[in-house]
Amino acid sequence: MKRSLSAKVVMVGTSLESPGGMTSVVKLYRDAGFFETWNVCYLNSYERPGVVLQLRVVASALVKFLRLLITGKVALLHVHSASRGSFWRKSIFCAVARAFRVPYIFHMHSGEFPVFVRNECGFLARWWVSYTLRNACCVIALTSSWRAELEILIPGSKVVVVGNPVVISEALSIRSEKPLNILFLGRLREKKGVFDLVKAIPCVLESVPEAIFTIAGDGDLEGVAKQAQILGVNHAVNLPGWVNGEAKDALLAAADVLVLPSYFEGLPICILEAMAAGVPVVSTAVGGIPEALENGTCGALVSPGDVEALACEIITCLLDRDTTEHVRKQAFLRANNFYSVSTIMGSLGTLYRDSIVVLGAVIDDKGSMSEKNGMEKK
Repeated sequence: MKRSLSAKVVMVGTSLESPGGMTSVVKLYRDAGFFETWNVCYLNSYERPGVVLQLRVVASALVKFLRLLITGKVALLHVHSASRGSFWRKSIFCAVARAFRVPYIFHMHSGEFPVFVRNECGFLARWWVSYTLRNACCVIALTSSWRAELEILIPGSKVVVVGNPVVISEALSIRSEKPLNILFLGRLREKKGVFDLVKAIPCVLESVPEAIFTIAGDGDLEGVAKQAQILGVNHAVNLPGWVNGEAKDALLAAADVLVLPSYFEGLPICILEAMAAGVPVVSTAVGGIPEALENGTCGALVSPGDVEALACEIITCLLDRDTTEHVRKQAFLRANNFYSVSTIMGSLGTLYRDSIVVLGAVIDDKGSMSEKNGMEKK
């Protein structure tokens, strides 16, 4: 089927009103002008839990996608996926794109994807995962370590690395004279290690009695509050819920340490945001985190579930000013060199140019489509 000169890049992902790192990434694309440059049509395939709602949302997105395909207005499909239900939904869009001979990019955000494929999928499900990814123009992994993992998991797939983008501060901020503020950003659930963080609070307070822990995110707020009360540290814990935009920027600006003791991760946006804002990071050696933090050069790494080590690293960040200052300078430089919006948008634009097939048209350096005889895009 011949594509129209007004053909779009169709991007599919979670609602931009939903919380989460994947949403934050897509919003940065949009705010950086990437949607306008590449004529992106964003389709929402998920809003919030609820079987009936999920079916209605994904069906609506599929109908819109089919209308664009039938009229020849899709040049490329770009899906953003996590594991489980997120993968199954996105795989349907990929199957429809294949039926219309439209190329697609599969963007993998989930650190649990290998667990999902190896431990939770039967033979047919694993075949479908493999078939979907092997037929993509490329599979985007967030780090080199995840590329190696996916290449082993799905032999024959073309995996490329494109990190998550982050807005970089103009200059490294000046730290507080007396660092006291510890920040957690993310969903409040066991996999994010939030309960390990609460268990570490009594030890931290022994060395820094005035320390304040702001645990921001949606999820099990009640469970976190209950554990803090049982441990007698609820006076040192703030639970503002999920924060975004200026509220999140304010928390990062006031933070002296960002802590993310996760058990599974891809490439957490909050860690990149902390690096870009000059906030020291304490996290776990899982997923793409060691690569982002350059194996400890740009932040402290502990093993998941090691509460004692977690507490010690938080105390070091608060009290050892010289060591922490050097680490956060390295982190700020790394964020600027590898994860800036302009760097990531450039890499993604290159993938688009390499992937798009528009019959009778060519793609210029800015992503605009024009006829081969040089006519402007209509």
